Amino acid sequence: MRKGDLVKLSKSCFTTRNGGTRDYPLSNHDCDGRRVVMTHRPVTESERAEWRNSDASKGMNSAGETKLPPTCVGVEIHADDNLIVERSRCRVRLGWGNATPGMVKVFNARTGESSYLKRGLVIPA
Repeated sequence: MRKGDLVKLSKSCFTTRNGGTRDYPLSNHDCDGRRVVMTHRPVTESERAEWRNSDASKGMNSAGETKLPPTCVGVEIHADDNLIVERSRCRVRLGWGNATPGMVKVFNARTGESSYLKRGLVIPA
C-alpha cells in the first residue's frame, strides 16, 4: 500500500452476519449492522478554539477538576466508500497518551474528510 492508492474496508471489519469474517463486532453492534467503521482524526486549532468559547468548556467535571479540550473527533467510514491513502505508514496521537503506531491516513472521497485507522482494516480496491 502506497500514498495515492485506492483502498476500501476489508471484510475483517464486520461480523459474519453482515458479510464479514469476524465473530464479534469491531466496535459495537450498531456500527456493524450499518456496516460502518468509526475512525478518528485530531482536532484542528479552530475546533479547539470554538470549544473554548462554548459553554461546554466552562465549569468543572464530576471530579471537581477543570475540563480538558477534546483531542480527536470520530469519523464514520461506510463499507462502500472509496478511500485514497494519504499516508500509508504513520503514528498519530489521538488522545492524551502516547502515539498509536500502525495507522494509515485515508481520504474519504464521498465525504471529503481525512481520518486515521489501523492498516490491517483496509485492502486494495
